[in-house]
Amino acid sequence: DRVQWNDKQLNQLHQWSLWRAETGCEWPPLPPQLERRSRAAFASAQVHPSRMQRHVCYALGSLGLPSQEEVRIPEGYSIDVATEWGGVRVGIEVDGPSHFRTDRRPTGSTVLKRRQLRHFGWTLLSVPYWEWEALRDEDRFIQRQMQCAYLAEALDE
Repeated sequence: DRVQWNDKQLNQLHQWSLWRAETGCEWPPLPPQLERRSRAAFASAQVHPSRMQRHVCYALGSLGLPSQEEVRIPEGYSIDVATEWGGVRVGIEVDGPSHFRTDRRPTGSTVLKRRQLRHFGWTLLSVPYWEWEALRDEDRFIQRQMQCAYLAEALDE
Protein backbone atom coordinates (compact mmCIF):
# COMPACT_ATOMS: atom_id res chain seq x y z
CA ASP A 1 0.00 0.00 0.00
CA ARG A 2 1.29 3.41 -0.95
CA VAL A 3 1.07 6.04 1.79
CA GLN A 4 -0.58 9.31 0.79
CA TRP A 5 1.50 12.16 2.21
CA ASN A 6 0.14 15.69 2.45
CA ASP A 7 2.39 18.75 1.96
CA LYS A 8 2.83 19.36 5.68
CA GLN A 9 3.99 15.78 6.21
CA LEU A 10 6.31 15.95 3.18
CA ASN A 11 7.80 19.20 4.51
CA GLN A 12 8.47 17.55 7.86
CA LEU A 13 10.08 14.56 6.18
CA HIS A 14 12.39 16.90 4.28
CA GLN A 15 13.33 18.75 7.46
CA TRP A 16 14.08 15.37 9.03
CA SER A 17 16.34 14.58 6.06
CA LEU A 18 18.12 17.91 6.57
CA TRP A 19 18.49 17.08 10.26
CA ARG A 20 20.09 13.74 9.31
CA ALA A 21 22.60 15.61 7.11
CA GLU A 22 23.20 18.23 9.79
CA THR A 23 23.88 15.75 12.59
CA GLY A 24 25.54 12.99 10.57
CA CYS A 25 22.91 10.60 11.90
CA GLU A 26 23.35 6.97 10.94
CA TRP A 27 19.63 6.34 10.47
CA PRO A 28 18.68 5.08 7.02
CA PRO A 29 17.68 7.77 4.53
CA LEU A 30 14.26 8.09 3.00
CA PRO A 31 13.62 6.03 -0.11
CA PRO A 32 14.85 8.07 -3.13
CA GLN A 33 11.39 8.72 -4.57
CA LEU A 34 10.06 9.94 -1.22
CA GLU A 35 13.20 12.06 -0.73
CA ARG A 36 12.56 13.76 -4.09
CA ARG A 37 8.86 14.28 -3.31
CA SER A 38 9.58 15.73 0.13
CA ARG A 39 12.29 18.10 -1.20
CA ALA A 40 10.01 19.22 -4.04
CA ALA A 41 7.13 19.93 -1.64
CA PHE A 42 9.43 21.81 0.75
CA ALA A 43 11.05 23.87 -2.00
CA SER A 44 7.72 24.77 -3.60
CA ALA A 45 6.23 26.27 -0.44
CA GLN A 46 4.77 29.66 -1.25
CA VAL A 47 6.48 32.72 0.19
CA HIS A 48 4.88 36.06 0.88
CA PRO A 49 7.32 38.96 1.24
CA SER A 50 6.12 41.44 3.84
CA ARG A 51 6.21 45.21 3.67
CA MET A 52 8.78 45.11 6.47
CA GLN A 53 10.95 42.82 4.34
CA ARG A 54 10.78 45.27 1.44
CA HIS A 55 11.74 48.13 3.76
CA VAL A 56 14.78 46.13 4.90
CA CYS A 57 15.76 45.75 1.23
CA TYR A 58 15.32 49.47 0.61
CA ALA A 59 17.54 50.24 3.59
CA LEU A 60 20.20 47.80 2.35
CA GLY A 61 20.07 49.60 -1.01
CA SER A 62 20.58 52.91 0.78
CA LEU A 63 23.72 51.37 2.31
CA GLY A 64 24.87 50.49 -1.21
CA LEU A 65 24.33 46.77 -0.65
CA PRO A 66 22.67 44.78 -3.41
CA SER A 67 20.15 42.31 -2.07
CA GLN A 68 17.90 39.55 -3.33
CA GLU A 69 14.55 38.69 -1.83
CA GLU A 70 13.29 35.16 -1.25
CA VAL A 71 16.46 33.31 -2.22
CA ARG A 72 15.73 29.61 -2.55
CA ILE A 73 18.81 27.63 -1.52
CA PRO A 74 19.62 24.09 -2.70
CA GLU A 75 18.40 22.58 0.57
CA GLY A 76 14.94 24.02 -0.15
CA TYR A 77 14.74 26.84 2.37
CA SER A 78 13.82 30.34 1.26
CA ILE A 79 15.91 33.09 2.83
CA ASP A 80 14.01 36.39 3.16
CA VAL A 81 16.89 38.58 2.01
CA ALA A 82 20.41 37.71 0.91
CA THR A 83 23.26 40.20 0.69
CA GLU A 84 27.00 40.34 1.12
CA TRP A 85 28.80 42.19 3.92
CA GLY A 86 32.58 42.29 4.20
CA GLY A 87 32.93 39.48 1.68
CA VAL A 88 30.56 37.18 3.59
CA ARG A 89 27.17 36.10 2.29
CA VAL A 90 24.51 36.98 4.81
CA GLY A 91 20.97 35.72 5.01
CA ILE A 92 18.63 38.19 6.64
CA GLU A 93 15.50 36.76 8.19
CA VAL A 94 12.88 39.47 8.60
CA ASP A 95 10.96 37.95 11.48
CA GLY A 96 7.39 39.05 12.05
CA PRO A 97 5.17 38.06 14.99
CA SER A 98 4.52 34.53 13.68
CA HIS A 99 8.21 33.69 14.25
CA PHE A 100 7.95 34.34 17.99
CA ARG A 101 6.09 33.06 20.99
CA THR A 102 4.31 35.55 23.23
CA ASP A 103 7.48 35.94 25.35
CA ARG A 104 9.42 36.98 22.19
CA ARG A 105 11.41 33.76 22.11
CA PRO A 106 11.61 32.22 18.62
CA THR A 107 9.24 29.39 17.78
CA GLY A 108 10.63 25.89 17.32
CA SER A 109 10.37 26.06 13.52
CA THR A 110 12.25 29.37 13.49
CA VAL A 111 15.02 27.94 15.69
CA LEU A 112 15.25 24.86 13.44
CA LYS A 113 15.48 26.95 10.26
CA ARG A 114 18.18 29.21 11.71
CA ARG A 115 20.22 26.27 12.95
CA GLN A 116 20.00 24.43 9.65
CA LEU A 117 20.83 27.53 7.59
CA ARG A 118 23.94 28.08 9.72
CA HIS A 119 24.90 24.43 9.26
CA PHE A 120 24.65 24.88 5.49
CA GLY A 121 27.09 27.80 5.62
CA TRP A 122 24.94 30.89 6.00
CA THR A 123 25.76 33.78 8.29
CA LEU A 124 22.39 34.94 9.59
CA LEU A 125 20.92 38.17 10.81
CA SER A 126 17.47 38.16 12.35
CA VAL A 127 15.52 41.43 12.23
CA PRO A 128 12.75 41.04 14.82
CA TYR A 129 9.61 43.04 14.11
CA TRP A 130 9.65 44.93 17.43
CA GLU A 131 13.19 46.22 16.84
CA TRP A 132 12.36 47.35 13.30
CA GLU A 133 9.10 49.00 14.42
CA ALA A 134 11.04 50.93 17.08
CA LEU A 135 12.85 52.70 14.23
CA ARG A 136 9.69 54.40 12.95
CA ASP A 137 9.73 58.15 12.71
CA GLU A 138 7.38 60.70 11.15
CA ASP A 139 10.33 62.07 9.20
CA ARG A 140 11.05 59.47 6.50
CA PHE A 141 14.63 60.67 6.08
CA ILE A 142 15.38 60.21 9.78
CA GLN A 143 13.59 56.85 9.74
CA ARG A 144 15.75 55.62 6.82
CA GLN A 145 18.90 56.84 8.58
CA MET A 146 17.94 54.91 11.72
CA GLN A 147 17.13 51.79 9.69
CA CYS A 148 20.47 51.97 7.86
CA ALA A 149 22.36 52.48 11.12
CA TYR A 150 20.53 49.51 12.68
CA LEU A 151 21.40 47.21 9.78
CA ALA A 152 25.02 48.36 9.53
CA GLU A 153 25.55 47.81 13.25
CA ALA A 154 23.81 44.42 13.20
CA LEU A 155 25.85 43.30 10.17
CA ASP A 156 29.07 44.37 11.90
CA GLU A 157 28.38 42.11 14.89
